[in-house]
Amino acid sequence: MGRASFLDKFSGRHRAGAGSTGRHGLEHVLLNLEAVLNTREGYGYFRRDFGLGDYTEKYGTRELVETLTAELREEIARHEPRLTEVEVTLRGRDAGLWLHFGLSAVLGGTRHKLRLLFDTQSGRVRVEPEP
Repeated sequence: MGRASFLDKFSGRHRAGAGSTGRHGLEHVLLNLEAVLNTREGYGYFRRDFGLGDYTEKYGTRELVETLTAELREEIARHEPRLTEVEVTLRGRDAGLWLHFGLSAVLGGTRHKLRLLFDTQSGRVRVEPEP
């Protein structure tokens, strides 16, 4: 059994030898990713380097996109151990100032495609299955 996900560490649900249902499913991974990616660096956790950084001074710049893409990839790889072969790519933006990212990763031997939506105004992240 691998490392526990971020939410499992604090919920008491991580037990060695637990079966492959429930907390190993895609829905639980989505919940964990949203919890991790909506935590801001320096807040909500005892480690100062946990969570995404503050991008207010970089809004609307190419540097924001490059930094954010790398940080999303690193945070997912570090705090969601059930996902392997993680790839994050920018797909574009919309009129509502949301950046759209594609996330491709392997969960339980199956490749999944997800959508990460980053609100450039609030810094909020939504994680959704690819339609």
